[in-house]
Amino acid sequence: MNHVTLSDHMDEILAVAASELKEKSSHTWKEPGNKYYHGIRTAKLALRLKNDMHLADDAVNPDILTVAAWFHDVCNSENEPHHEEAGAALLPSLIGSFCAPEELSQIQEIIRVHDTRLADIDLPKRLETYSHAVLLLQDADLLDHVGTYDIWISFSDLVQQHKSPSDYVEVFQNGRFDQFAERWRIRFNYPYAREIYNEKIEYEIAFARRMMRELDGEYC
Repeated sequence: MNHVTLSDHMDEILAVAASELKEKSSHTWKEPGNKYYHGIRTAKLALRLKNDMHLADDAVNPDILTVAAWFHDVCNSENEPHHEEAGAALLPSLIGSFCAPEELSQIQEIIRVHDTRLADIDLPKRLETYSHAVLLLQDADLLDHVGTYDIWISFSDLVQQHKSPSDYVEVFQNGRFDQFAERWRIRFNYPYAREIYNEKIEYEIAFARRMMRELDGEYC
C-alpha cells in the first residue's frame, strides 16, 4: 500500500482551496474570494517568518504550515460564530485523501486554535502550549490584516456604508486607531513579527496623515 504524504499533493490541495473559496466572500462587503487570497498571503507570510527566524523544518513542517494557512478560514463567515472548530471538522472531507492521518491531525489542530491567542504569557510559555506552527500562523494571520490590505478593506467598508474620506481619517484623529493597534500588538507571539506589525501600522498612520493634508488642500 502506498503511503500518502502531503508533500506529494500540494497542487491538488491548493486546487481544493481554490474550489472552496475562490468564488466566495466571507462577508457581504468584502471582495469575492477574500478568504482564499487571505489564506495564500498568510501562508507566504508564515513561511517568511519561519525562514527569517531560522526555524528548521524539523521544528516547523513547511507543508503542514502552508496547508493550515490556506484553509484556516475555510468556514469563516458572518453566519459561523465558531469558524475555527467548523474548519477543523470540515478538513477531512476536503483533503483527507491527500495526506497521512498524522499530517491531517496536525493541520486540524493548527486551524482549531488559530484564533486562541495567548496574550497574557511570554513566548516560552506559549511554546509550552502551542507549536511553532500555531504561533507562526497566528502572527501571519494578524499581519495580513494590517498595512495596505487594511486600507483597502477600510475603504471597501466605508463605501458600502456611504461614508466619506473624512470618515476614514477621523479614525486616526480621535485615538480609535491607536487603541486598535495596541489591542492587537500584545497578541503577537514573536518579537520579530511585532516589529513587522509596527512598520505596517506606521505605514497606515503615514497614509492617513497624507490623506488628511490632501483633504485640507495640500498636495504632499
